[in-house]
Amino acid sequence: MDFNDIINDFIEKYPDYKSDVINFSEYVEKYWENSLSGDSLRILLKGIDVDFILQSLIYNVETIKRYKSKTKAKRYATVIGQFFNYVRKTTDIGNSDLYDAISYNRLRENSYMQQMMSYIDKCEMLAGIVEQEPLTSTEAEKMLKWANEQLTAHEWEDTTSFRKAMAAIGIKMMMLYGITYRELRKMKWSDYDEIYACIMVNEFELRLPLKLSIQLKNMRKFVFNRKIINDENLLFADFHGESWNDITSSSGIPDYMGALIGITSVTSIVKYGISQLLKAGLSDSVIKKVTGASEKLIQGCLLHEDNELKQIINTKVLMADWYYEF
Repeated sequence: MDFNDIINDFIEKYPDYKSDVINFSEYVEKYWENSLSGDSLRILLKGIDVDFILQSLIYNVETIKRYKSKTKAKRYATVIGQFFNYVRKTTDIGNSDLYDAISYNRLRENSYMQQMMSYIDKCEMLAGIVEQEPLTSTEAEKMLKWANEQLTAHEWEDTTSFRKAMAAIGIKMMMLYGITYRELRKMKWSDYDEIYACIMVNEFELRLPLKLSIQLKNMRKFVFNRKIINDENLLFADFHGESWNDITSSSGIPDYMGALIGITSVTSIVKYGISQLLKAGLSDSVIKKVTGASEKLIQGCLLHEDNELKQIINTKVLMADWYYEF
């Protein structure tokens, strides 16, 4: 077993995390004087704790000044947590204290993210406040896969499975159309056209992908057969017909996100959806009308390290007049 092999396998699976995990690897190589393979590597990985990872962040912030914003520092902490989740799942190397700390709810005092955020929030060398970035393509893929898994069955006969299924529909809507949670809660079953596979959002008739259309059709059949309908005919409700309230936790989405990708802000999903609309060439004014998002939210919807955006820009530049004469 070799450390670089684990790193490369992780990057191959999660390419969006490349820069942060390489920065962590650099710190490990600098401060671990023994071999990074075989038994020596096992000793290292078994002994790494939250403080070691925190020191790696401090090194990147204070010593070499690689991270200058709280948002970037938080992203680093999240990625390294994901990396050790990967180590736990793909190797037989035990480190229960670290794995448990990473898996704990971030509100718990001794959780991994609580300890990392304690430093990030107080660090005067880090600028700004922690802003939630859009989901990366890796995170979006994970969320979409999870959502589809919740909707494979056509029966959701208990509170938990139904809650997950409704959350899955909501997640897919936000990822696809960039709809804010506030606008999502307003959707009614009467907005959904089962025959033409469309849904009305803020007076825009939006076409549904085939898979989502079928999933929504199955959900509608279940809801109406079981009479899980509220007085306002709102689409997003719990097993007893109680509509989602204005706090996102009522939907369950933050809990499912946190367990899956270590992020609990629904804003990340909305920003991902809006980023796709921006890449498709929709204007800010149209996006604002469709999604209900503020201008400030729209402006923060593109990742700085976005390879897909780079490809789109370069493709469009190629179409410029006289490009090959420049």
